Amino acid sequence: MDKELFRQTAEACKMVTEHFGLDVIADQKRFCSAFSDFAPKLSKEKKAFNLALSENVGAFFLREHENVTSGKKSADSIIKRAVTDLSDYLNEEKAELVVKSLAYALGWEFTSAEPEKEVESSDISAFSSGSTLIEELFSKARNGDNDACFNLGERFFYGRGVKQDYTKAVFWYTQSADRGDCSSQKKLADCLHQGQGAPRNDAEAAKRYSQAAEQGDYDSQKALISCYQYGGVGLNRDLSMAQKLSQRYGIPLDISEAEQLLNRAKQGDPEAQLKLGHILWNGKGVRPDHDKAVKWYKAAAAQGEPSALYALGCCYAAGDGVQSDHMRAFDFFSKAAAHGDTDAMNNMAKFYLNGEGVIQSKTKATGLFRKAAEAGNVRAQYNLGECFFNGLGTSRSYEKALTWFRMAAAQSLPEAQYSCGWCSFKGLGTPRDYVEARHFFEQAANNGNIPAKRMLGYIYMNGLGTAEDRGKAAEWFEKAALRKDKESGKMLAVCLKYGGNYLTKDEAKARKLADEFGFGYDTI
Repeated sequence: MDKELFRQTAEACKMVTEHFGLDVIADQKRFCSAFSDFAPKLSKEKKAFNLALSENVGAFFLREHENVTSGKKSADSIIKRAVTDLSDYLNEEKAELVVKSLAYALGWEFTSAEPEKEVESSDISAFSSGSTLIEELFSKARNGDNDACFNLGERFFYGRGVKQDYTKAVFWYTQSADRGDCSSQKKLADCLHQGQGAPRNDAEAAKRYSQAAEQGDYDSQKALISCYQYGGVGLNRDLSMAQKLSQRYGIPLDISEAEQLLNRAKQGDPEAQLKLGHILWNGKGVRPDHDKAVKWYKAAAAQGEPSALYALGCCYAAGDGVQSDHMRAFDFFSKAAAHGDTDAMNNMAKFYLNGEGVIQSKTKATGLFRKAAEAGNVRAQYNLGECFFNGLGTSRSYEKALTWFRMAAAQSLPEAQYSCGWCSFKGLGTPRDYVEARHFFEQAANNGNIPAKRMLGYIYMNGLGTAEDRGKAAEWFEKAALRKDKESGKMLAVCLKYGGNYLTKDEAKARKLADEFGFGYDTI
């Protein structure tokens, strides 16, 4: 990876997050627009960020941020997973550049995390003789200059020209905060609230927020209210104090979506009960709690809320939040389907097909798949295609199967795209057409379908409907092998063992693959 390009890209990312906050990395449009403003020359990198954020890498990093900063998980492991996820769309070097730049902007410590030379110590002697600005800051800070103390704190907090060190940042923030500097008080409070550079202490954070709030800092006023509204480490929840502060500063209490829904749900609002169940199930802004989620699903279902009936069916089918019970699951799906819920119809059909919670009837399964498919349910369209393809509950018809596969494929369902490709590849329900097969396999592969990636490997390996290209074949086999597909791992080893058009032999890597996937190297 080009070190200078990494430095420029990482610094641009940091400028974006410093200006708009860390959450901006989950906002694809806003991040890329800001990145373009800060680094107009990095247009190719902007495109890579646009793709990466569309694949939710930013949201994934934000979810893991606390685990990384607390030491529960290593930044390198999170980065490796993100690079692997992006390898389907970006080459490894570009994926690594994007991912590590985002990690740097979040302040994570990882391998090769320094895009510029950093100073290891806060001692003045550790800086080079040319670091006149740093020397000046240290001199002024030691002589009691609040601005210099705050600026040193910022440098250590963000790792600007020095090695990032939250503990040293807290030290310098404290110097000026104790002398009444509002910005330092606010930033010190943030560190204490987040446990960065010092043990988390919400009581001490509230004290510092209060100091800055009394000087008119709006963010500190809002944060102080929040401290008492929710409580924390060393600080008991005190709604009375939160309300007094709310009135004092003219800032309304920040009532979370979950709290608002809870009030409505307790009053018997089925829509609120359903939404609250979803929030608790998915852990949106709260700790996930499937048992409580089921409680609210049941409350909404008791009032006939179709989506709650469907959700309960899923819970009982999976045995998540409740004990597994396929008969009850089928009953809830049936009630939801009576309200026109096509997902419930599709699941009922699956139960009939497999004889789970009900007497097996492939004919009834096909009928329900058709009803949901005709209503536009993409999963049911694909499943009905499977019934025709395999002759389940109806006579086998590749032509009818392909009709439904194409309908679902047009709505970007990867399995349906793959099935269309398979029909074209084998000449089932349509004349054999390797070019069309490759077209559908590419669609499915780009949507993450592993068998499609494997089939693209075979197509390029054997030159079916395209020029033989062992290099491209190896690329597709490798993408599938990265998802632990054993057959693709074996075919990748074959490609590397023998080489071919656009691919150089690499027997060492081929042997490594044989060991990894558990097949005999001499058998290929």
